[in-house]
Amino acid sequence: MTRGVHIGLSGRQAIVLDVLLLNANQVVGIDRLIDAVWDTEPPATARTQVRLCVSALRASLGGIGLPSTIVTRPPGYLMRVAEAAPALESITPADERPAHFGELLRSHRQSLGATQRLLAARSTVSVRAIRDLEHGRVSRPRRDTVRLIAAGLGLSGQARADFERAAASSRPTTGTSAPGNHRKRRSV
Repeated sequence: MTRGVHIGLSGRQAIVLDVLLLNANQVVGIDRLIDAVWDTEPPATARTQVRLCVSALRASLGGIGLPSTIVTRPPGYLMRVAEAAPALESITPADERPAHFGELLRSHRQSLGATQRLLAARSTVSVRAIRDLEHGRVSRPRRDTVRLIAAGLGLSGQARADFERAAASSRPTTGTSAPGNHRKRRSV
């Protein structure tokens, strides 16, 4: 088993890396990275902050032998994964928890380049429901909701199966609530 290499990423750096990896070997515009980092109104310094994240990522990747993995290509950046693939596999320990369903939903939506409003229109699921799922305010998405969102995202095959499995694993099984722990959670 390969021992993982930890490169300690901040929240913004992790988001930028995720978007670049999801769009491997393709130019990702800086505006798209800004949208990925800030769900709401980005600050006036957003472009500078994204550039700083990319600079820090380059330094971190350089520390594990991947100095030229992220390159500047107008209007943004390109992540070269052919060279990076072997080293990137070992960055995250295999036993780390899988992504929360809301994080997976946001990742798919952002890789599609869709806003929450556009996904709502494509899936017929409300913007509020999508936002609540992405932010983890809803812990038990209904199967029909998940199927509608998967269709709105255009997911098929293994990606759709993984998406539906992630949603199902976020649902608690019946009878597992501890005595006195009856906090009501919403379903959508």
